[in-house]
Amino acid sequence: MLLSITLKWIHLIATVAWIGGMFTNFFIYIPSISKALEPQAAGRLMGAVMKRFRIMVYVSMAVFLVSGILLGRMDMNPERLVSARNEVVSILIFKIPLFLLMVILAIIAFEVVAPRAARLAAEGPSSRLQKVQRSQKILAVTGFILGLIVLVLSAAM
Repeated sequence: MLLSITLKWIHLIATVAWIGGMFTNFFIYIPSISKALEPQAAGRLMGAVMKRFRIMVYVSMAVFLVSGILLGRMDMNPERLVSARNEVVSILIFKIPLFLLMVILAIIAFEVVAPRAARLAAEGPSSRLQKVQRSQKILAVTGFILGLIVLVLSAAM
């Protein structure tokens, strides 16, 4: 019982850390930095922030995945898996693909789009930079919305 509660807490903390970071970046850091700094300086600062945030996101993903697997192993038994009306299985059918999609979006954002944005920001304002920044916003909003859904599904379990 205590192990289950602890794992659920760890699972939710990993989710909240990831989603909270996205919220902070999207609604606080990015708008503030872009208004206060020139593109070159903003790009350098966001690069430094994202380097740290990236580590936190990847750790949160791993903790979320491992704790979710352990919780699944603890909560599942053959009788529950057979039941078509099992709430946990129904939630997992939605939660797992959403989590995987969030992982893919995070990897694209950190490993593809962010380096491109940093290179373009170093060159100064341009239409290409604005296009990449729009892509970053779309990835951030999509990831945030998916994260909120995953958080609700995690809490429902």
